[in-house]
Amino acid sequence: MYLTYEEYQNMGGTLDETTFNDLEFEAEAIVNWYTFNRLKNDSVFPEELKRLMKYLIGLAYSQNGILNASGSGDGTSEKAIASQSNDGVSISYNVLSAKDLMESVKMQSEQAIKMYLQNVMNEAGRKLLYRGLYPGE
Repeated sequence: MYLTYEEYQNMGGTLDETTFNDLEFEAEAIVNWYTFNRLKNDSVFPEELKRLMKYLIGLAYSQNGILNASGSGDGTSEKAIASQSNDGVSISYNVLSAKDLMESVKMQSEQAIKMYLQNVMNEAGRKLLYRGLYPGE
């Protein structure tokens, strides 16, 4: 676990522990993908990583909230935001498909990972975002 619940709360996080644990696991998987699992054997994690994890958890929570509020938690619904009509008055909202929302979150995640982890190294002294192979990898 790259970010403990206690650390998350100390950073101002407001999620309950069960929700945090689910989203932390998801955020950790994303970080592992982009860092080629270079953090798996570490026991101490840099502050940049902890802040990134808090950001990714918040992003995932927001995405889930939007999808669940629109009834499209499984990502299959066409619209995450609906329009409404009442007594002859029609209001249209900016329509965002669930697919577009997920792509936007993916792009925001990638940008955050690049920003937070640029030139950050693991305990072995390897840059987390280095695209090449280090000896022994």
